[in-house]
Amino acid sequence: SSGLIVVFFYLIVQMVGAGELIQLLFGLDYNYAVIAVGVLMTVYVAFGGMIATTWVQIIKASLLLFGGTLLAVLTFAQFGFSFEDLAASAVEVHKNGAAIMGPSTLLSDPVQAISFALGACFGLLGLPHILMRFFTVPDAVEARKSAVYASGFIGYFFLVICILGLGAVAIVSTDPAFFTGGDTGGALIGGNNMVALHLASATGGNLMLGFLSAVAFATILAVVSGLALAGAAAVSHDLYANVFRAGRVSDGSEIRVTKIATLGIGVVAIGLGILFKGQNLAFLVSLAF
Repeated sequence: SSGLIVVFFYLIVQMVGAGELIQLLFGLDYNYAVIAVGVLMTVYVAFGGMIATTWVQIIKASLLLFGGTLLAVLTFAQFGFSFEDLAASAVEVHKNGAAIMGPSTLLSDPVQAISFALGACFGLLGLPHILMRFFTVPDAVEARKSAVYASGFIGYFFLVICILGLGAVAIVSTDPAFFTGGDTGGALIGGNNMVALHLASATGGNLMLGFLSAVAFATILAVVSGLALAGAAAVSHDLYANVFRAGRVSDGSEIRVTKIATLGIGVVAIGLGILFKGQNLAFLVSLAF
C-alpha cells in the first residue's frame, strides 16, 4: 500500500508536468492535455508491458543525458565557459543576491537540510519503478553493476543542473520574452516548471526548444509507464495473488488483473493531474521521496 501511495504521488508530478508542457507548446487546454497523456500511458503499458517500458526508458535516458549536457554547454558558452562569470551574473540579477549561492532558504535549519538530503538519496532508491529495474537483470552481479552506472549518471546530471539553474536565473529571468505582457515583472509563461524549456529557447532557439520538449515528453512517458507498471504489478501480484487469493491464481488471471489495474491507475492519474494543476513539481517530487 505504501508503494502505491508513492506511485500516485509521483504520477501527479509527471501528469502535471505533461499537461503544462503540452499546453505551453501547442496551446491545448491543460485538462485535455492531461487526459491525452493518461490515455497514451494506459494504452502503452497495457499492450507493451515491461519490454516496451524498458525500451522507452533506455531511449529517454540516453536522450536526456545528451540533451541536458548540450543545454549546459550552450548555457556555459554564454559566459565564456567561466563558472565564476555565470555565478556572478546570476547573483547580480537575482533579488536575493549572493544568498542564492548559500544553503536554500526553503530549509530553515540543519535538521531539515539533513532530513531532506536523506530523503532525496534513499527515497529515490526506494521508488517502485526504480526498484522494479532490478528484476530486469539476470543476476546480482549485473544488478550491482547497473546500480553503479546509474548512480554515476545521476550524480553527473545533478552537476549539470547546477549550471542550468544559475543559467536560468541569469538568462531567462532577465528576458521579457518569457514573461506575460513582455515585462519581467509579470508571471513566467508556463510557470516555474517550464524554466528549462525557456532556457533551451534562449540558448539554442526553436530547434533546441523542440528537441528538449521531445525529450521531456519521452521522459514523462517513460516514467509514467514505469509507475503504472509498478502500480499494476503491486495490485495484481502483491494484493490480488498473494493477499486476496493466497497464491491460488493462474498466470492468465493475474495478467487480466494487471491490465484492469493499469486502466484504473490511468484514470486515477488523470484525475490527480487535473486536481493538482499549477502545483510546484520540485515540491511534489521531494514529497514523493
